[in-house]
Amino acid sequence: MLLDSAYNIAVVDDKRTDSEKLQRGIHRWFTENHDTPRSISCFPDGESLLNVFEPYKFHIIFLDIIMDRLSGIDTAQRLRISDSRTLLVFTTSSDEFAFDAFPLHAFDYVIKPFTQERIARVMNEAAKVLEAPEAIFTARVSRSTYYIPLRKISAALAHDHFVEIVMLHGNSMLCSMKFGEAEEILMKDARFLSCTRGVIINMDCVSSLSRDKSSVIMNDGSHYPIKSRGRSEIISAFVQYQISRMKRGM
Repeated sequence: MLLDSAYNIAVVDDKRTDSEKLQRGIHRWFTENHDTPRSISCFPDGESLLNVFEPYKFHIIFLDIIMDRLSGIDTAQRLRISDSRTLLVFTTSSDEFAFDAFPLHAFDYVIKPFTQERIARVMNEAAKVLEAPEAIFTARVSRSTYYIPLRKISAALAHDHFVEIVMLHGNSMLCSMKFGEAEEILMKDARFLSCTRGVIINMDCVSSLSRDKSSVIMNDGSHYPIKSRGRSEIISAFVQYQISRMKRGM
């Protein structure tokens, strides 16, 4: 996403010394590498963050996993209900919770104690993502044309000579185009995966796989089937994409 204003960053940690050290490290990175204005808000627990949270209010959230009140995992689950885009960086003194963070589309995972080198690495990778040119999908609906950022598309579905574009929160539009045209555009982006004939999903919008791995469950609650032929390859592609997100910056 292209930034058109100051970086808005949240640090959530119930240990004041860790919170302050991380905040200093982020400020230092901006001082040494980036002249973009920034706002860093610190919260002592997940509930305090949720009390002021609005979708896409923050560009990056550094979220401690182990907290006395609401855990970082539980906090992230609530955030992801309405916000699939904000970069979540989990922080913890142990890597045993990395698997729990996996379904929440974590951008990175930082082990305490923080080092300036590690903080800088995370911020460098985050800046690349936040300042990358926005990919756009052109949708023709009746006599109107809409320009939709790819990050806002949850899925594309074939409907005869039309394509249904499903947006992040479940609303959709029926576009006058062949499915092959939409497929050519979307499949050039690493976020998108064809899970069955006539269905392309945005993997950033997937909540989980069904227990029998026959379908994907999206953040808005919708389900899409995974075709039986080549299912293992499709699931492998999804898992590898999620792993690549987890490893970004490491």
